[in-house]
Amino acid sequence: MIQNSTRRERIIYLDVLRVLAIFMVILMHAGDPYLWDAATKTFGPECSFYCALLRPCVPLFIIMSSILLLPIKTDTTTFFKRRFLRVVVPFLLWSIIYVFLPTPSKIVFGGPENAFTDSGMNVIAYNLMMIPISFTGTNVHFWFIYTIIGLYLFMPIISPWIQQASKKALVVFLMVWAVTLFYPYIRQWFPQLHGECDWNEFGMLYYFSGYLGYIVLGYFLHKYNSLSSAKSMLIGMFLFAVGLALTYKGFLLDEQRFLCKLNISGVEDWKLLEHSIGNLTINVVLMTSGLFLFFQKLSIPKFLQPIIIELSVFSYAIFLVHYIFNLWVCHSLASLMNLNPGLEQFIIAVIIFVCSYLIVKLISFIPKSKYLIG
Repeated sequence: MIQNSTRRERIIYLDVLRVLAIFMVILMHAGDPYLWDAATKTFGPECSFYCALLRPCVPLFIIMSSILLLPIKTDTTTFFKRRFLRVVVPFLLWSIIYVFLPTPSKIVFGGPENAFTDSGMNVIAYNLMMIPISFTGTNVHFWFIYTIIGLYLFMPIISPWIQQASKKALVVFLMVWAVTLFYPYIRQWFPQLHGECDWNEFGMLYYFSGYLGYIVLGYFLHKYNSLSSAKSMLIGMFLFAVGLALTYKGFLLDEQRFLCKLNISGVEDWKLLEHSIGNLTINVVLMTSGLFLFFQKLSIPKFLQPIIIELSVFSYAIFLVHYIFNLWVCHSLASLMNLNPGLEQFIIAVIIFVCSYLIVKLISFIPKSKYLIG
């Protein structure tokens, strides 16, 4: 999610992907009122489709970070200093802001459970304490920033290898990583595999798994995609369509599993809904790769490029602030409009995106605003 330096030649297709990815995130969050109707115990079909359609948003950010930062061209200290100022400081400041931000509903405990969740601790003190540890109910949308920061910490280690690695070596890594992308489905039959057990979570392919694969994938596609524009876009559309079909079908099945468990036990097991739409599944990787290949060779009209670059430069800041509007705008507008739910969700996302950009633009005129907006 790091913006290119203004002194660096723009890679316009990355600017396009960054703007697309941030809008996808906002569109996803704008669906909060539409996914689940607790009164009728039904899922919104339009929002369910959006849940599948928008899955590549987070992987795209990771892929773009890989392309912009690898191989590292500065010393390690400079690299970490820049990442700290541009990403970590705004993240920490906004995490604090969200703790004290007025919300339409009561602030509650949220995020992963831990020893303090049921301790009776003051909720504000709890949320402040948790910022360096994990996300909470106040900054739940920041969950993947912790992951990206972890990837930044690893980049100086992987940079020398990725710089000298041959195309074949990168392909081998990606092939092994691809095997791990089937794990979420294999674990339905074998919950623990390749040496995993109650006392060992680090199985055989553990070190080839996770979001690091997107780092290598982004570098590989950026460097070695020699396809013509037409072929790259055609293959991209095909991969995206296949991935979307698998993701959407899987998500509908997961909804049925959720409803079945709810009817039998009365338990709303939301983890069941994360199975087929997980970022580290083969279907989501197909969607992400497809989008990347399509936009990598897409010709962008010159007159649109200044607008895209402007939005791209502020994309991280838009992400940081958008949830304020998501909290206050989503439920208010959802109760006022009487349109198709899918159209309503899209309109709300556009409003949040525009409002977030305008606020960020105003903040940018404040001295030292880089500490707030990156």
